Amino acid sequence: MTTQKRLDSFYQRLLTQWGKAHGFRPLCELTCRNLSNSFGATQARLTIAASSGWQLLLKMDDSGIHYQFPPKPLNNSKQLQSTRALRRSLEQQGQLIRLTLPLERRGEVIGLFTIDFPEQPLPSSQEFSVLATLLAAEIDSGQLSENIQREHHSRKSAEKELEISQQETQQLQEQLQALHDISFKLWRASSKDDMLFTAVDEGKKRLHVDRMAIFLFRGENRMQGTYGTDIHGNTVNEHYFEREIPDLWFTQLTQDRTKSEYLAIENNTPLYHDLKQVGFGWSGFISLWDGDTPIGWIACDNLLTGMPLRSYHQQILKQFGFIVSQHLVRRQAEEKLLNLNKELERRVCERTAELERVNRKLKAISRLDPLTSVYNRRVFDEKLNEEWRRAERHQLPLSLLIVDVDHFKAYNDSYGHAAGDQCLKIIANTLAGLENRAGALFARYGGEEFVLLLPGQDQSAARYTANRAIEAIQNLQLPRTDIRQEGPQIVTVSIGLSTLIPTQETAPESLFKQADIALYEAKSSGRNQAIAYS
Repeated sequence: MTTQKRLDSFYQRLLTQWGKAHGFRPLCELTCRNLSNSFGATQARLTIAASSGWQLLLKMDDSGIHYQFPPKPLNNSKQLQSTRALRRSLEQQGQLIRLTLPLERRGEVIGLFTIDFPEQPLPSSQEFSVLATLLAAEIDSGQLSENIQREHHSRKSAEKELEISQQETQQLQEQLQALHDISFKLWRASSKDDMLFTAVDEGKKRLHVDRMAIFLFRGENRMQGTYGTDIHGNTVNEHYFEREIPDLWFTQLTQDRTKSEYLAIENNTPLYHDLKQVGFGWSGFISLWDGDTPIGWIACDNLLTGMPLRSYHQQILKQFGFIVSQHLVRRQAEEKLLNLNKELERRVCERTAELERVNRKLKAISRLDPLTSVYNRRVFDEKLNEEWRRAERHQLPLSLLIVDVDHFKAYNDSYGHAAGDQCLKIIANTLAGLENRAGALFARYGGEEFVLLLPGQDQSAARYTANRAIEAIQNLQLPRTDIRQEGPQIVTVSIGLSTLIPTQETAPESLFKQADIALYEAKSSGRNQAIAYS
């Protein structure tokens, strides 16, 4: 079997088996077994890139195929330090040939597949690029699925904590009913921005606080405003406000989880607006948390009315901070999950389109003769059966020409197989364009034999086409030296043709057998001619 045929067979078998596999592990193991069966691969390693370094996912050696999950970190990965330097290659490694396949997605190397083969004719590394693309898509899809599962679990945990907080809220005193109403409105908010506005606007009204504002932390020790209250008590947009987190009395209290301070309150303290002092009163800062990470503050005071803190205020404000934290975390998780879902859909579409492209390419390759690029015997067999049934239904003639290159073995012996291959390519290219009528099919049947199927053409039309083929090959004037050939020393062909009107008592094989008998007669009668079966 030629190298190209082994490659075609490998991809056809692999894609068929992949379509029935469930999970990434069987895909990897199927790939290794097919590489071993088709090309004699003796060793293989599949490593994947992670934030902590390269990790070994699969290894094939004399002891078998070993898949390990989670992957095992590689202690010595000096050759993998620079992913930019990785290139697809086929290199000699001692007595073996090593194929290196970087696995790339969107221009980034996410894995590396290396296979060792014994010394023998192998396809080029480019021919294995389809395998690299398929493996990279599967690895990328698997990693994305794991991330989504983790995000889903995180969201479920946040929703569970919020459910518990709502149950606890129902058991609080009558004054805590306001928190329940606020929480309900936060759930109904259409977006994170709408939720922040609702928290400030409803918090002031329902919790008996003059002014309230929410600040969220940004990276590098900075905070940014969202919505707040002006000196007249109106809820205003304060997204413009951004500055470093100040080093004030409440900062450490509300940012250090170990102190268990969710609320810091100070009486008779200066009150500010836009960093300017506007009065005196009590000032409170409620910390917002995502697990153990501080994510912001709720600032509140009594600037407008000077109303003192009530006995239940501390518990209410702590619970309010908890509710806002959970809604904020939930909203952020939902938005992140939504973005991840969109990204997953995009990647799935890309992978589906890529697989469809590969399948189309493989299907086209499987229908063509690798040497001459005309249709192969498989396509001819399908077409013959199809046209036979059509001709039987409509009682139309069906003709077949079998074309054989004269003394081709002697040509190969004289000029070499490379020249013989080139000769077959020229002949195939010439005869492929000879007949363009609907339904006609030209294919390489095997070796130096070609077939031309002519639906709807009777014996006279088929004989005319055969004579044109004889003349077309003669006009090529392909030189040859053969003492057994009389006349001009050029490459010629012999043709056997047969014509039948199919019936229920006959079969497609009879058409081929008759043409083959006619071909034998043409070659026995001196070659370089066309003879019809009679």
